[in-house]
Amino acid sequence: MAKRFLTTLSDGRLAVTQINGDDPDGTKLAKTLFELSRDGSDMTTHFDSAAHTLKAIAGGMPGHMPLACRECDDTDLPADRADRNLGNPTFRDAWEDTGTAVQTNMPKARLIHMGRIRSERDAALSALDVPFMRAVEAGDAAAQQRIAAEKQALRDIPQTFDLDGYATPEALGAAWPDGLARP
Repeated sequence: MAKRFLTTLSDGRLAVTQINGDDPDGTKLAKTLFELSRDGSDMTTHFDSAAHTLKAIAGGMPGHMPLACRECDDTDLPADRADRNLGNPTFRDAWEDTGTAVQTNMPKARLIHMGRIRSERDAALSALDVPFMRAVEAGDAAAQQRIAAEKQALRDIPQTFDLDGYATPEALGAAWPDGLARP
């Protein structure tokens, strides 16, 4: 049976580590945390189960940030975790461990979602560049004006599409600007 462990990383992201099979002395978990705790200054030290215990990793070691973890159940994780495989939005990088539960930090989730919207908006803007240039070459002022208006509407999305009213990850994930293709 798989066990899951939660660790808050130095950048605020939440790592969910799954240990399959037996790990009676915590060596598999310690090795995972050892790698997650690297601060980049020492990439040559190899894991040593005698020296790199869970307690040592939690306390911090040279070249590593202190990391601790706690065990959790699948039921402790937000429901949007499973939706990743279905292509639905997930706000995994906005998850936070309160110590008793994992919840979605909605301000972070809104930033993530607006980033997705901007990415699709940028692709839509780019797709209008060639038709606009063709309209310029053809001297088609009406097409130029129409495309320019479309491009301006796309540029305005971050200012006009307000995500503040969405209070749950599910509602936020369903929110999408009209006229913008959804991935």
